[in-house]
Amino acid sequence: MDTPLVSVIIPTHNRASMLPRAIRSVQRQTYPHLEILVIDDASVDNTPEVVKSFDDRRIHYIRHDTNRGGSASRNTGIRAATGEYIAFLDDDDEWVQEKTEEQMKVLQDYDAVTCTAFPISSDMSKLSSTKTVELDELLQGKFTYGGTGVLMAKANVLKQTMFDESLPRCQDWDLFIRIAMNYKIAYLNNPLLRSGAGPHLRITNSVLNIPITELEHHFRMIHKHKQLFGAAWYRRHMSGALLFGIKHRRDKYALLLYTIRKYGLVNVARALAIRFGEKLRDGVSSISLAGRKCMKRSKL
Repeated sequence: MDTPLVSVIIPTHNRASMLPRAIRSVQRQTYPHLEILVIDDASVDNTPEVVKSFDDRRIHYIRHDTNRGGSASRNTGIRAATGEYIAFLDDDDEWVQEKTEEQMKVLQDYDAVTCTAFPISSDMSKLSSTKTVELDELLQGKFTYGGTGVLMAKANVLKQTMFDESLPRCQDWDLFIRIAMNYKIAYLNNPLLRSGAGPHLRITNSVLNIPITELEHHFRMIHKHKQLFGAAWYRRHMSGALLFGIKHRRDKYALLLYTIRKYGLVNVARALAIRFGEKLRDGVSSISLAGRKCMKRSKL
C-alpha cells in the first residue's frame, strides 16, 4: 500500500513548555509516514533542549538566527520539506490522532483540504461531511477557523504559493484565498484540531495593545484583497478586525467611534452582534458541559 510522506511543519518561538504537547500529538497520528520539521524562530528559552529530548528520527530541528515571524518560519519549513504533502501545527495547538489519516483520504481528489477545529461553529456543523470550498466563501471569511493548523495540501501547491511574510496577521486567510484562486480545496467537516487557549501571547491577543492609529495597518491583509472582497465585504471585514477584543481595550470608546466614522454604524453593529453571539454560544456550551458533568457525577 502506497503511503506518501507527509511533512508536518511546527513553527515555534519561546514556547518550550507548550511545544512537547504539539509534537506528541503528531507522534500519535494513526498515519505513520511523517517527518516533523520544528522551525525554531530564534527562541531564547530551552527550546533546543526540549526538541533534542525526543528520541524520534522523524524530527528535524531547524533554527533561525534572528526572529523572523510565523510566516517566514512556515516558509522555511516548506522549503525544507521532502514530503509529497505538507501540513502545519502551531506550537500551542494539538491534533486529534486521526487528523492526518482522514485528510489524506480527501486529498486523493483535491489539491488541499481544511478541517473543523474545536469548538465547532454552529454554521459549520450543518454541513455535510465533505464539500468543495469556493473562493467566494473564503472571501466571506468562512472555512478559516483554526488557522494553518487545519490545512493540509500537496507540497507543490504550497511551494508555488508560500506565505506572505509582509503580513503581520491573517496570513492563513491570505494563503487560503491564493490557493483557492488556482487549486481545488476541500472542507472536511470533522473536528481534528484542538486550538490552544489561555493568556499566553498570541497574534490574536497581541493586537489588543496596539494604538488605534497603527491598528488598521496591522490588518493590511484585508487591504491587500480589497478589490477581491468588494466594497461591502471590505468594510465589513475591517469593522470586525478593528473591533476584535474591544472589551479588553482601555480605549474601547475611542476605537468604537473611529470604526463607526470610517466603516459605518451598520458594519460596527454587525461586528458587535457577531462577537456577542460567539460569546453567548461559548457560554451555552460551557453551561451544557457543566450540566453533563453534574449528571455524570449524580449517577456515580
